Amino acid sequence: MTGNQLWFDAAIKIKELGIAEPVIWLGDDRHFCNAKSVFGNAVIPMADLVHYQENIENIEYSSEHIDFFLSQNYLRAKDRCTKMMDRLDLYSTYGRLDREIVFNKLAIFYLKKLEKAKPEALIVAEMPHSHAQYLLYEICDFLGLAIFKFNTWMPVPLLFMQDVRTGQRVELDQEINSKYNRDIEDDIHNYIHAIIKRMKDDQAYELSYMKAQRQSLLFSNKVKNFFKGGVIEALKEFWFQFRKNIKYNYYKINPYKLGAFGRYKIKRLRRKSLKKELVNNQRSVDLNRQYAYFALHFEPERTTNPDGGAFHDQYLAILQLRKLMPNNIDIFVKEHPSQFYMADKGSRGRSPLFYEAIHNVQGVHLIDMDIDSIDLIKNSVLVSTITGSVALEAAVMGRKSVIFGDTWFNNCPNVFTWSEDLSFNNIMKQPTKDSDDILTFLLNEKKLYSVIGCQNISAQLRYPRATRKDFLSIELEGVTNLMKKAFLEI
Repeated sequence: MTGNQLWFDAAIKIKELGIAEPVIWLGDDRHFCNAKSVFGNAVIPMADLVHYQENIENIEYSSEHIDFFLSQNYLRAKDRCTKMMDRLDLYSTYGRLDREIVFNKLAIFYLKKLEKAKPEALIVAEMPHSHAQYLLYEICDFLGLAIFKFNTWMPVPLLFMQDVRTGQRVELDQEINSKYNRDIEDDIHNYIHAIIKRMKDDQAYELSYMKAQRQSLLFSNKVKNFFKGGVIEALKEFWFQFRKNIKYNYYKINPYKLGAFGRYKIKRLRRKSLKKELVNNQRSVDLNRQYAYFALHFEPERTTNPDGGAFHDQYLAILQLRKLMPNNIDIFVKEHPSQFYMADKGSRGRSPLFYEAIHNVQGVHLIDMDIDSIDLIKNSVLVSTITGSVALEAAVMGRKSVIFGDTWFNNCPNVFTWSEDLSFNNIMKQPTKDSDDILTFLLNEKKLYSVIGCQNISAQLRYPRATRKDFLSIELEGVTNLMKKAFLEI
């Protein structure tokens, strides 16, 4: 569950309708007290699972489902969850040994809990992307439970539900409210036409959230933000770490009891090293030569881990793209600006060594981050990314693209999902569809599978109408109906 009130209300509605009842509840702790009052001991504090595993005591594990530890699910979960823990590694001191034992302790906790609760399905409001949530998903997969997830459209407030194993989306048996349907179709039209306009006008483009991130780095905005909220956050961090330092208990995030200046120095040097290596490894390139454009994702983020599957390691995707492309076509790799706009987080998600490693692959070049994406798309032979919207933008502009993960526009015209059988020649032989074909595809996907709704609170903030009373009512009805259909299919 995310922090959106929708998911709590939908769980209650499903229970009231006699369709299903949560026997294990993991979600944003803002719902903890209300959920506890309704679902009792099924509710587990998310903070304990993600941050404070020492609070989980008396598990009394007795070999329940112990074969999990020898399974592919265990190996896959360990790889991805260990990487997800980068988000918690504030000072580069959260080591592998600590991560491994946290992971194993959570595993025995879940295995014991699941054996007792015996759920029939796992329903997730979004693909699990903290280590504590993702591990539960892999264990449920190992146990053979039905697993469904909700996914969101990025440009408009729409949700759909899909079987995680098959990727099949749950079909609708209702139409979207006519008032909101018109608004949403207009927004989809405008989204497509804005991409076309930028291409025709040769107009540099910057997403609103990235513009806000960039502007936050201005000295005046840094000062303003510090006094607006940064000083409070700094004091909270200082007080929290001070209390941890005077306690005897081992604290895995800051095991060496680094002081405020030591912690600040580590963060600063980590940011500085990442930017320095990017600058040192960027190459000047000629956009008039044949090339494929690979757009890196900001990390750590759900769009790569877990949505990228095996390609949560973007280096592996670059290697597979190199195999796919003819040797005479170069690959231009561009860093995501947010990797530096969100410096504290971005430096946790990318090793400075990553940039040098790129140049060890034949014909692969790390290019200047300031080169406009529109120019890169227009002049490319092919565009590639894990799950990024750049693939859809390229498709609208009449360029073929390859994605390596699971995204909301799967199967869109001009967009190909990577597989072992995919070949460059077959991609190029396929007729190029125009923007009208893509618009038709999106409108059809909306009609067949999508309901009005916001996956999380940040999505609500992007769409002002999402807080209207009638919107919330329609949102709850649509999500409840999708869940009902999914349960009836189990």
